[in-house]
Amino acid sequence: MQQAALENPLNRDCLARVYLGRQRSPHQPRQVNFSLRNFNLCLDQMVDLGLPVSSYASAIGEALAVVHWAANVDGYDIEFVLGSETSVKSQPRKAPSLQSTQESSWVVAEGRRKTTGIWVLDFNLCTKWEERIGWEQPEALVEQLVMAFFENDPYYPLPLMDNDLGKQLWSVFRDSYTTKAEEVLAEKDERLRALPNRFINACIEREQQNIDNGLGHGHRQHKG
Repeated sequence: MQQAALENPLNRDCLARVYLGRQRSPHQPRQVNFSLRNFNLCLDQMVDLGLPVSSYASAIGEALAVVHWAANVDGYDIEFVLGSETSVKSQPRKAPSLQSTQESSWVVAEGRRKTTGIWVLDFNLCTKWEERIGWEQPEALVEQLVMAFFENDPYYPLPLMDNDLGKQLWSVFRDSYTTKAEEVLAEKDERLRALPNRFINACIEREQQNIDNGLGHGHRQHKG
C-alpha cells in the first residue's frame, strides 16, 4: 500500500485533516480509495508517527480564538489541516524532524527543506456576528459557538476524556484558546472579555450532558 501511494500521481500533494478529537477503532478496516489529498489523520495515527500533538492542540486553540474574537466568526465547518511550504534554500538531507507546528521540517528527495504548520481552511459556511451581540445576547452567542464547536469534524480535543493524553490535549487547547482570546479582547469592549471562558465552560457542560445521556464523547446533534 505504501509503494502504491508513492507511485500514484494524485498523491503528489497532501492534505491531512488533524483529528485530535478522534481515534480509530482497533478493528477499523483499511481505508478504501486511499488518497493523500483527502486524508483524515486521527490522534492514534499522529501518536504512532511521533507528531507533536500538543503543539497542534495549542495551535488549533489559538487559531479558534482568533476566529471567534478577532474575526467575529463562529468557525462552523472550518478545517484544520497540515500544510507545508518549500523554502527557497536547499538543505543537506537530514532525518525527519517534527518539533512544533511553526518549525516542523523534513527534507524531500531533491534536497529541498519542507516546513509544516496548521492551516485553517473553508470558511464558506461560517456565520459572522456583530460585536454588540456579545453584550446584548451573550447566551445566544455562546450557544452558537458551542454548536459550531461540536458540529465540526473532530479537529478539537474534547473535555472530560478518560485517558491522560486526552486530558492533556484539552488542557493545552483550553489554555491556548483563553490566553489568545484575552490578548485579542484586551483592545475591545470589556463586556466581551468574560465570553471565552463562558464558551469553554459551556463546552464542558455540553460534553457532560452527552456522557450522562449515553451519547459518548463529541456527539453531534445535526451531522450525526
